[in-house]
Amino acid sequence: MKKMLALALCAVLCLTLVPSVADEPLKVRVAFGYDPNTLDYGKLNLDTANFIVTHTAETLLTQAADGSYQPGLAESYVKSDDARVWTFKLREGLTYQDGTTPITAEDLYYAAKRLLNPDEPQDNASFGIKNSEAYYNKEIESFDEVGVRIIDELTIEYTFENPNYESTFTSTGLYAPLEQAFVEAAGVTFGSSAETYLANGPYMVAEWLPDASVTLVRNPAFHDAGKATVDEIDIALNASSVDVVVDMLLAGELDIAEIKDPLRLQTLADSGFVVGDSFSSTYQGMNLHATGKNEASGRFLSNANFRRAISTALDRQALSISVMSGFTPAYRLSAPGEPAYNANPDYRAWDITADARLANQYLDAALAELGATREEIPVIELMCYESQGAIDCLTAVQDQLRQNLGLETVIAPVTIQVMISNAMSGQYDLWWGGNEASVPDACESFMDGFQSTSPVPLRGYADPEFDALFAKTVTSATLEERLANYAALEEYFCGNAMHIVLGWDATYVVTAEGFTGYYITDGGRLNVSCMTK
Repeated sequence: MKKMLALALCAVLCLTLVPSVADEPLKVRVAFGYDPNTLDYGKLNLDTANFIVTHTAETLLTQAADGSYQPGLAESYVKSDDARVWTFKLREGLTYQDGTTPITAEDLYYAAKRLLNPDEPQDNASFGIKNSEAYYNKEIESFDEVGVRIIDELTIEYTFENPNYESTFTSTGLYAPLEQAFVEAAGVTFGSSAETYLANGPYMVAEWLPDASVTLVRNPAFHDAGKATVDEIDIALNASSVDVVVDMLLAGELDIAEIKDPLRLQTLADSGFVVGDSFSSTYQGMNLHATGKNEASGRFLSNANFRRAISTALDRQALSISVMSGFTPAYRLSAPGEPAYNANPDYRAWDITADARLANQYLDAALAELGATREEIPVIELMCYESQGAIDCLTAVQDQLRQNLGLETVIAPVTIQVMISNAMSGQYDLWWGGNEASVPDACESFMDGFQSTSPVPLRGYADPEFDALFAKTVTSATLEERLANYAALEEYFCGNAMHIVLGWDATYVVTAEGFTGYYITDGGRLNVSCMTK
């Protein structure tokens, strides 16, 4: 599930440009902390993979540098008055990167059918399309009953349960084409190497050396050469920390990067780098599994007052000063500037400093409701990616919970692969990570994982009141009505501490003087395809 996974794991994303000289190709070098593992749209879940797919896969609509949504694969489209039925006319003559295999409406139909196949579940399956969830749950047998219909070779229609918006159709999960014969021939290896990945965007994967590098080059078969003015994007892997990134910048090995740490920003500014505008792309905190890693911890984590006790015992301001550099202390889910925040700007869900007295009142209330004592509370596990930064953050959280609440925890660092596996199977208590900001709100990208009907045990909730508020929000007839309903949903979500939100990031793009042309999408993803010097 895109949003869950998109769960997102706040590793430092770095990008680099190599200054061009006359008649030399313009190259952009990009650094990430880990290998993408897979570029399969149904399974990808890492920042590295999302960056690559942003540049190699074109969807029905795309977002331009000015923020507008424009036709991509689609030449044109129409939507019904209630925004539930969308019909797209594809461009003529489109092919995949091989330059010969044509792209038709059949490829988009296959992409949707594959993503929703109940016999081969995909991590990024999503259920906005009419009858998609019923098909996925095998309540209906035929995909013909799902709201995806081929009108003719170049025309496809989508019918949704609820109103949708242009931003929907920039998702690769459902709205980028897949060539059925190629995917089925690759089988489980699809998307795991340059040879087993066939895409249609402005770039193509020329080389992929596992745990070392990925090289993207311009796709000569792409229909709009103006969308790819950079000739080559070289992606270095295993840039493990912001210190490594800053050292590379100062050594002249990188010319552009995303940086959160204010002290390092000042160092770079003093060294002649240009610090651009900031943006918030993620909120950071602790994902909470409502039924716990096991029955003992689930007994307590399922109680709203116990969760409120944890949230109230944490000093977000102190964390931002000490170990969460680059993050602003969060006092609600939606960050300033997001449409959902602006619809309810005065809302504050909690104080940004700890309140030990109130936290213990919440804990006492939880124990009374559960008929338990403090001695019965088990050690709560804090899972994280095995990076020193994540461990440092959880060490500070651990100290605050012990000091302000008397709660004992254990930090469990694991590899990125184990972390994702544990998360998707619900094998965790609290899990340190970030989640992408989204447009217009967090419903489809994050909150749908908290529904009782969620197809994977990522969150472990079964809350009818939340379900009702969520349903009311996503069925809103207009965007204005949706944001108003979302305000009530967010208040319920935060008030019941369904997720421990700690900070909003403030990310700055740092460039060497003279480099321009990058832009940030509404989802907080950096696009470097048209950079110049």
